[in-house]
Amino acid sequence: MKDVEAWTTLVSPSSSRDPRKLAERAQRLESDGWDGASLVDSQCLMGDAFAVLTLAAVSTSTLKLGTGTSNPVTRHPSVLANLAATVQVISGGRMSLGIGRGDSALAHIGARPATVATFDKVLSMLKSYLRNDGVPMSDSASMLAVGRPGLDGIAIANAPETSRLHWLPADLPPVEIEVAASGPKVIAAAARHADWISFSLGADEHRLQWAIDVAREEMDRAGREPGSVRFGAYLPLYPHVDVEFARELSRGIVTSHSRFAVMSNSITGPVSESQRTNLERVKSTYDMTKHGDAAGAHSKVLDDDYIDQFALVGDPDRCVERIERLVDIGIERFNFWTADLDGKAGESYGLAVESILPRVPNRGRSPATPSLD
Repeated sequence: MKDVEAWTTLVSPSSSRDPRKLAERAQRLESDGWDGASLVDSQCLMGDAFAVLTLAAVSTSTLKLGTGTSNPVTRHPSVLANLAATVQVISGGRMSLGIGRGDSALAHIGARPATVATFDKVLSMLKSYLRNDGVPMSDSASMLAVGRPGLDGIAIANAPETSRLHWLPADLPPVEIEVAASGPKVIAAAARHADWISFSLGADEHRLQWAIDVAREEMDRAGREPGSVRFGAYLPLYPHVDVEFARELSRGIVTSHSRFAVMSNSITGPVSESQRTNLERVKSTYDMTKHGDAAGAHSKVLDDDYIDQFALVGDPDRCVERIERLVDIGIERFNFWTADLDGKAGESYGLAVESILPRVPNRGRSPATPSLD
């Protein structure tokens, strides 16, 4: 059995986004025993993710690092692979390239998510770049938004045959590719190319089991061995003795991740009528100017039962029981959204570290002594 990993985010919903503060937060997360930490790659909402992850890499020694998530549009695949590989080298092999079709990074420049066909092509190219297999020049050139493909008419006597990262050291493993997915087509693309698929479907084990089944079916069709793709989940984790307060803490993240299931104006995956009603409300009210923010009006449309199904909130023992069930169905990486470190929200973070993190089943490391002061 492979080790289960527990990750959280370098920036919690309402915490400072000042890059100067994030190295210290990375050190805190490492000392609190998290296996990894991710950072959203959204250029209008956050400082450059790869610059911050580099800073985090040199400030820590064991904490894994990743983007949560990048997209296939705002950077050419060679640039995206190059950035991830650079952090991989600097961190000594602790980098994970999380990628999705694009959301806030594109919405804030007036663009829609990449098509599934484009996403599939980019995943294949990223895998080749990161393994230094070489990408056909025609494929590489096809991803240029405003460039001029082809080398005709310029003074080059001997052109490279393929596009590759020539500098990659041979002594480090390739960066792993982790796809954030909620719909069957993206899950299938990830099953063909990725190392990890992390589902943005909340903590409902029935929806997660459906997603795992879709992935396994496509893996079998593509001839990939069982176990060659591992499964994770993006989950809001807000334990607290006051469940109403826990729900309020989780609302912004629950809403933003719920939206992925209706991003294309149709609901993906099996849902109950109650879940459908809540998702339809999210679809009709989502305010991208308040992305991930519990203060957004869209966060008020969800009922308590929906939040309790989607998120891990309230009693820590109940949260652990649900985590155990998700491990049983095959989830091996938990990308937890957690609360701010300080104030009343810090009570929730403290419970996550003290009462839940040490009890995540099958983890390969023992959490360090929590630094809860």
